[in-house]
Amino acid sequence: MTNRRYGFNKYGDGSLYGASDTSSALAWDVSFDWDGDGTFEVNEAAYLQGIAVSRGRKALLKKNGQGFEPFRTGTAVVTLSNHNGRFDAWNTDSPLYPDVGYGKEVRIRVRDLSVSGASIYRIFRGHTSNIVPTGYGSKSQVAIYVSDGLEYLRNTPGGFSLQTDIAPDEAIGLVLDSAKWAGDRSLIVSTDNIPYCWSSGNRKAMAVIEDLANSFIGYFVCDNDNVAKFVTRSLVGSSVADYPQEYLLKDIDNPLPFDVRRNVTRLKLHPRQQSTLTTIWQLVGQPYEVQTGAANARIAFCSYVYNNQTVPATSVAAASFEANTQSNFLGTDKTANCSISVTNLGETALVTLTNNSGSLVYIRFNLEGYAIYENYTSDITYPNDASTVPNPRELVFDLPWQQDPNVGRDIANVMGPFFDQLNLMPHVRIENRPALQFTPDLIDIVTVSIPKIGLSGESFRVGGIELKTLDQNCQSVVTNLWLEPYVSAADYMQWDTASVWDTETVYGY
Repeated sequence: MTNRRYGFNKYGDGSLYGASDTSSALAWDVSFDWDGDGTFEVNEAAYLQGIAVSRGRKALLKKNGQGFEPFRTGTAVVTLSNHNGRFDAWNTDSPLYPDVGYGKEVRIRVRDLSVSGASIYRIFRGHTSNIVPTGYGSKSQVAIYVSDGLEYLRNTPGGFSLQTDIAPDEAIGLVLDSAKWAGDRSLIVSTDNIPYCWSSGNRKAMAVIEDLANSFIGYFVCDNDNVAKFVTRSLVGSSVADYPQEYLLKDIDNPLPFDVRRNVTRLKLHPRQQSTLTTIWQLVGQPYEVQTGAANARIAFCSYVYNNQTVPATSVAAASFEANTQSNFLGTDKTANCSISVTNLGETALVTLTNNSGSLVYIRFNLEGYAIYENYTSDITYPNDASTVPNPRELVFDLPWQQDPNVGRDIANVMGPFFDQLNLMPHVRIENRPALQFTPDLIDIVTVSIPKIGLSGESFRVGGIELKTLDQNCQSVVTNLWLEPYVSAADYMQWDTASVWDTETVYGY
């Protein structure tokens, strides 16, 4: 890696709570897989002039009270000198030609050379999404935009067939498989159960995954090495970094109580059940006209309907299958010379009609199966009688895959009191302290002591991270962290009630 050293930078100028003699010498690794062979063949740090990274979310709750804010697609902007035309996609003399383009894998790392044996910190990994040249001549630059794997999942459908009694991590794995996720994954095994679960493939993979994670108050992100990561609500690791007030910049933010305190929590559950054997698709209108021969097989996609709802189904098979030489079915019966194949795709069947009769036929049929349907939506509130709460401010969680009212009640009894109290959600800034700036990743646990806002050794999850270099040599860096309280299980502030989520239910603050 290129050794980008710089002079000593003393603190104590009023921007920090405490003085420091910290100095840094940051060596950057900004590697590209330009030729797409799966190997980072070149580190472009010698051309580096700026880095800006943004990942995660800046608020835990949506302002309208409709659940959690989603984790945003992680982005990085790498600014490189382009004085010699190296990153000009039209420059046939560039050693990179013709590989400067979309979808190239990028890895950003950094090492603090002022500390002997310091670790290499992972900052970002993803694929190029845009390349914007600016300036001309010796002042030419190029801004290379990089997105993490959440962009891919937000642009790629994810579907899987109906599953019974499946855990959330298993369902998320099926979505990743369907989307042909090529990266690594780390999906924590969940003890939760989904009695019926499917995805029709009509929605993007990330939307399906967010519903699965949120339905069980879990987390799904791409980490700083672009690993697809699912963490259950009950898993809490050790704190990865401690943040004393004297190491933070003074401009600490904390949302107002009105923005984060909710005195009524409402959970929307979606219990599902299985019907008796019934017709779930029937032909309306003209029968299918099918030419003779296997090469002329007719393909049809048939969506299941039950109680006027589009539903998934099990044990789907053809019923009332008939083939005839006339469309009014008054001609010669050719049923014995024709066949039907039914592939269950969840909410839809792929039907293949084959005519081996030697002449044109008309085919009609119905589909039968056991429909999986939602008879009603179950609302659970905290407190039980929300009408008794003066000046109610609701927090609504729509949990599409939460089907157990008992689990729903447990969640409401924990989340309700949690969000009815004042939870601090500090936004802190750190400058030129690599170990504190680069160690934590999204959803990691950190410990914070900020007497200014009444915090002493309290733990939070990292909800959002922004990082930006402040000088052209990329030696001065400021990091923003958005910290979130969390409900989980570990030896943090314990609730008086016990054991609704795997162990003792507790909260970090």
